[in-house]
Amino acid sequence: MKKVYAFLLIVIIIVVIVWWRAPIIGTEWSKQTLYVGLLDAWYGGSIDDRAHALWIDDDSTEGVFKVKKIADEVGIQPCFAVIADRMTSEVADSLAAWQQQGAGIVLHGYRHEKWWDWTEEQIKEDFTLSYLRLQEQGFDTTRIIKMAVPPHGCNNRIIRRVIQQQGLQMISGATLVNPDRHVFQLGRIPITVDTDTAAMRRLLQKAYEQKGFVIFSTHSSIPPIFSEEKTRHILQMAKEMGFDFDFYK
Repeated sequence: MKKVYAFLLIVIIIVVIVWWRAPIIGTEWSKQTLYVGLLDAWYGGSIDDRAHALWIDDDSTEGVFKVKKIADEVGIQPCFAVIADRMTSEVADSLAAWQQQGAGIVLHGYRHEKWWDWTEEQIKEDFTLSYLRLQEQGFDTTRIIKMAVPPHGCNNRIIRRVIQQQGLQMISGATLVNPDRHVFQLGRIPITVDTDTAAMRRLLQKAYEQKGFVIFSTHSSIPPIFSEEKTRHILQMAKEMGFDFDFYK
């Protein structure tokens, strides 16, 4: 009997930990883009029978111009996680213009401050300020992609709850595919890839067969971890395999 109680206690502890970090049952689950098995289409709810992909670059500096160049070469639309009040006028004007041409804009904090210890009210105010500042800079805030990338990868129950209340999906921590760091994740198994594009193809093929929603995440403002060549190659590979990059459907 003691063994049964001990086992039940361990199970309860595990459930509490999982629930606290990533609620996978109940209404608070925001379907974070962590594992391909948890997502089956755009916004986490499939309305078709296709595999979807999204390329989000976490940058609000001159790196955005490298991203746009690659996107034009591959023939897809990029999505930019923007810091509303930390962009130069050149970057903001360019991003606002690209948004009109079909590029996606995702919120990444007003000034990229850490939300770890913030209250719900503070986080909500950050969203409000972000929308206002982007509107001032010429962005169409009615077409902001319904996703949020918390600054510094911040992730707790308060943050998830506020993001859900904003009607957004949350992207945080390790995403499914991260071509700039050459580390890719499928399920809970991390696979390090250097020049072995065959391994990347196998990962994408499995996601494609499962009609998965793949997130490509880059950080173009950090040259040591951003490879234009590899990023271009992987995105082209995904496009040729048939992933749907049209996030405005």
